Amino acid sequence: MKHAALVVVGVAFLWTAALAAQDPKQVDTGKQLFSAKGCPKCHQIAGKGNKVNKLDGVASKLSEADMRKWLTSPADMEAKLDHKAKITMSSKKVSLKAAEVDALIAYLQTLK
Repeated sequence: MKHAALVVVGVAFLWTAALAAQDPKQVDTGKQLFSAKGCPKCHQIAGKGNKVNKLDGVASKLSEADMRKWLTSPADMEAKLDHKAKITMSSKKVSLKAAEVDALIAYLQTLK
């Protein structure tokens, strides 16, 4: 039992350290991509964008893995919703490169 507790503590420490060590340049790139890819048409951050889909506090609600899944396989995530979304990410057909996904996640992880 002690071993399992140490593993949990170790993973939590590494996850916290990874967030603290985020590259500010990557966060800035993600913020720029958020606007450049038209994300504010459907999502709102800090009062700017579509108020129907607010992302303020998203980092407190979604893991990095869930964010990645929303950005790379939105239809899979939409299928898990308990309601039918009026506007779906999967219908937008936004193509993102791996580096863009990483940058967007870095930015979204700052939204606590």
